[in-house]
Amino acid sequence: MNIQSFVNKRKELSLSQKELSNGICTQATLSKFENNGKIPSLKILIQLCNRLDLSLDDVMGVNDSTAKKIVKSMNKAEFNLITSEYKESWNIINKIDQDLLKDDNDALMQYYYLKGYLNVLDDGDLFDAVFDFNQILTNLDSEGKTIFTFLAYTGMGMVYAKQKDAAKSEYYFSKVFNDIYGMSIENIDEIWRYINIIFYCALYYSDQHDYETANTLLNYGVKICADNHVTYYIARLYAQLAINDCAVNGPSDEITEYFTKARVFSEFNNNQKELKIIKDLSKNYK
Repeated sequence: MNIQSFVNKRKELSLSQKELSNGICTQATLSKFENNGKIPSLKILIQLCNRLDLSLDDVMGVNDSTAKKIVKSMNKAEFNLITSEYKESWNIINKIDQDLLKDDNDALMQYYYLKGYLNVLDDGDLFDAVFDFNQILTNLDSEGKTIFTFLAYTGMGMVYAKQKDAAKSEYYFSKVFNDIYGMSIENIDEIWRYINIIFYCALYYSDQHDYETANTLLNYGVKICADNHVTYYIARLYAQLAINDCAVNGPSDEITEYFTKARVFSEFNNNQKELKIIKDLSKNYK
């Protein structure tokens, strides 16, 4: 049991015991765990770990299998999608032997989803992206029971939007939009992916000038971030809200406020690439 890594992560995120335990357990329960090693129920421990973006393995000290080590590297690649560090993500993905993931369905879906998104976002091969997403939709999750199906639908919508195929892009984004509010989120990884889906759906509807739908999704994304103490992505959500508001109403104090919030969160996360983009955008939308 690696309790110190748990404590270190809490302090790294500047969370007090009261803040971390809020809505999960009593502060006394958390204190007994951190100070005396009294392990709470598994359900409570999982919720605490999720809030800290830790896996249960990080705390319990379970030895990593080969697949788990690959998943850890893919988690890094997935995080890089948020910060637009596509080159580093490609370096990770290109080193993975997918045959090593054949016994771990979720890991294999994560591999194909990441590879597909990288092709779309980094101007890669869109035919490869369609192949990757179809691996999830037709082979790995044909009954659509996991969040990877919705990530694949979103990815397919992004592919066809890039190809200017309005009918197909609308088809896939509609499939996501119809179910987006009813998706069940069970862990921190799914929260990241859920916000990913919300953001790219909102971006699509923004590009279609359907600002009412787009802004509803963006504001919902901000709420999900706030409710789950997730700060990455929130800057991009606020920046897009500013862009949309300017398109509808022209420059205003509200747009300035959106960009200010976006800049603050980028600075908080030390995301220099995003910070530069937001500063440049704010100049263009004055």
